Amino acid sequence: MKLTVTGRNIEITDGIRNHLNDKIDKTIADLGEAADVHVALSVEKHRHFAEVTVKTKGFTLHSQDETEDLYTSMDKALEKMEKQIRKNKEKAKALRIKQGSQSKNQNVD
Repeated sequence: MKLTVTGRNIEITDGIRNHLNDKIDKTIADLGEAADVHVALSVEKHRHFAEVTVKTKGFTLHSQDETEDLYTSMDKALEKMEKQIRKNKEKAKALRIKQGSQSKNQNVD
């Protein structure tokens, strides 16, 4: 998995990078090596923004969050991303099951 971290009006420290690596390994690690994860962090006065974009074979997902704490913003954005990935996988699984049952019905006729 390729992780890219971009900071706007903020310097990306090793602590931020390590926190992101740990969280991504726990939450969205099951995407495999083909996934491209881009995290954009920005600060405006006391507002901290985190945007996460995941590009992988077949789909691109995006989530963002804004709070007063940078680490909370990152965690919430990654939680939203995890929900989107889970929803996308369930949808794909349901589609495969549906297509499989349709092909069985065609073979029976």
